[in-house]
Amino acid sequence: MTPTPFPPIELATRVGELYGADFVLYEEIGRSVRTEILALLPPGWTFDGKRVLDFGCGAGRTLRHFLEEAEVGSFFGCDIDGPSIAWLGSNLSPPFEVFRNEEEPPLPLAAASLDLIWAISVFTHISDHWAAWLVELHRVLRDDGLLIATTLGPGLSEEWADATPDPRAARGGQVVDEADRIGMNVVHHGRSWDQGGPAVFLSGWWVEEHWGRAFEILSLREDGFATMPGWRGQGVVVARKRPVEITVEELERIDPTEAREIEALRHNIRQLHHESQEGRATSTWLEGERAALAERLSESSA
Repeated sequence: MTPTPFPPIELATRVGELYGADFVLYEEIGRSVRTEILALLPPGWTFDGKRVLDFGCGAGRTLRHFLEEAEVGSFFGCDIDGPSIAWLGSNLSPPFEVFRNEEEPPLPLAAASLDLIWAISVFTHISDHWAAWLVELHRVLRDDGLLIATTLGPGLSEEWADATPDPRAARGGQVVDEADRIGMNVVHHGRSWDQGGPAVFLSGWWVEEHWGRAFEILSLREDGFATMPGWRGQGVVVARKRPVEITVEELERIDPTEAREIEALRHNIRQLHHESQEGRATSTWLEGERAALAERLSESSA
């Protein structure tokens, strides 16, 4: 049996640092994610005749572990990274059908054409177009089609929560539970994909409230999904398409009577202030370094 080829190292590391483990860790992560996906599927679910999409497939770290299933079902992969898709197209297509997508919808797929979509470490980074992508995935799923998506739970944002304390604590007032003040929380907004992109944290209550308008939430964990051997820090949502018409505006709508929504917005504002202060401090330091360097260059040329 011919071994499944590995992508170039620069493509493999686009979806996660390998920490000098070469492709051993890459293979272990893909295998671990496969195991998690299979465990989340309903009892008796098979891939026979099914149409499946790996949304944000990279260079196929997870897809490569579904070659056997691709003999009985149709598997698609898409990603915003052109070189990764080009490599997949040259090396693992067939059996997989792959295409590049833009940062915003649509996908070149017919409505109600898929039975299963998984999105591993994707909505952990989509800050601005999350609702548009959920509407699009809802469109291409068949009725009762399944979506499996990993998330960054609120517990992983503790560093930022500590850096942006609730000012009511200093006044001796009642402090809101952390789980209630993290709704959808974006850190490093606008950071380039080469640097990892934004980090998006989602609380379970927020997913139920917003994603639940388009999908029936079958199960939800804020952590426990193994995206790396020995590290189960990501959460996971298993959702079934609701037979409803859904819009971006409806998914984004905030219920002003829901206290947690207001607390989450307050927390986001405090965090933006904190990031702005850090940015100004960094800018001031860099300006000082630039001035010192300019002075040394001037002295050396005198």
